[in-house]
Amino acid sequence: MKNLAIVGATGSTGKEVLHLAIEAGYNVTVLVRDPSKVSFPNYVKIVKADVTDLESLIIALEGMDSVISCFGPSNHREVGTLMSNGMTNIVKACESNQVDRFVFMSGCLQTDFRELSLLAKLIIPLLRLYFRKSYLDKMIGEQSIKNSSINWTIIRAPGLNNSTPLGTYKAAAKQRVYFELMSYTDCARCLIDAVEKKKWPKEIVNLGKL
Repeated sequence: MKNLAIVGATGSTGKEVLHLAIEAGYNVTVLVRDPSKVSFPNYVKIVKADVTDLESLIIALEGMDSVISCFGPSNHREVGTLMSNGMTNIVKACESNQVDRFVFMSGCLQTDFRELSLLAKLIIPLLRLYFRKSYLDKMIGEQSIKNSSINWTIIRAPGLNNSTPLGTYKAAAKQRVYFELMSYTDCARCLIDAVEKKKWPKEIVNLGKL
């Protein structure tokens, strides 16, 4: 049984990743800042770790085969250096533990303008301006992943919601991006597939509804 660590398992997408990982037969470990404030099934290992604390991450990721990260700020207007610092630390911890696979859920705001549909070209620049601090900080985080020695994949997800999952998605490098919401579950499926099926090694992937 392979060991999978999830960073951000208490979030909307993270909860779905956890569920799908258990279904797929992974030995799952979740990393949380305060274990006393969370509740998971008994067969899920809970480890105290903080993305701003490198040493705690190195200890938490010991023995992990794969890591999926879908953590993010609670307030996207005031992010500080959470994503840039957090991603740099996670990458270093993965390198220190020789983790085989790392998948990071990013967002469509980071997408190259050449990949946008006409509607997205109108909307995303406005969102980038509104969430400028978040956009810039996440770009630094993405760069730390791309500069690393690990086998990474960055999944740039669109807007997500609690809609009924379709069980399908489309995902590819340089795929055209449409401003279209998709379910947390379908996004989580893509993250799991990136690990389970070893898809998109060292690629940035745009995700969307099929």
